[in-house]
Amino acid sequence: MAIEFENIYKDRVIDTIQKLLKQNLASIPIVFDEHRGQESFLIVPDADTFIDYASNVHIREFTTVINYQLRKGGEYTKENQLNRLTMIAEVVKRLLFDNRNYESGNITNWYGGQVSSVEYTRDEDDETISNVIITFQCNTNEVIS
Repeated sequence: MAIEFENIYKDRVIDTIQKLLKQNLASIPIVFDEHRGQESFLIVPDADTFIDYASNVHIREFTTVINYQLRKGGEYTKENQLNRLTMIAEVVKRLLFDNRNYESGNITNWYGGQVSSVEYTRDEDDETISNVIITFQCNTNEVIS
């Protein structure tokens, strides 16, 4: 007997984050393995935590890391790079806040979404590379039949 399941983390959370980023920051590539080009988003699943259950529902919290990387070069000066990093962070935070409870059709993809941290880093080996690491947490209900 085959187990029937829905890949909730990918289908409801990661794919929705990707969709929101593509709709609002279309010029920035989204990758899942490693950064490419002058700037990109890297989406990394971090945690799937069981919170509670009811009669036929598992409540789960997902933590996803959205890493925006910018490589300085050409027209990017230190000030322009700082502006770009902080602007992208603010746009992503606002985008996730505005969609903290996300529904698609009659399905709730997630609820209680929040950015729990934003960290700005510079690559120790290559100072032309800067990152904004955004940690996003949200809850889902998985119906178990």
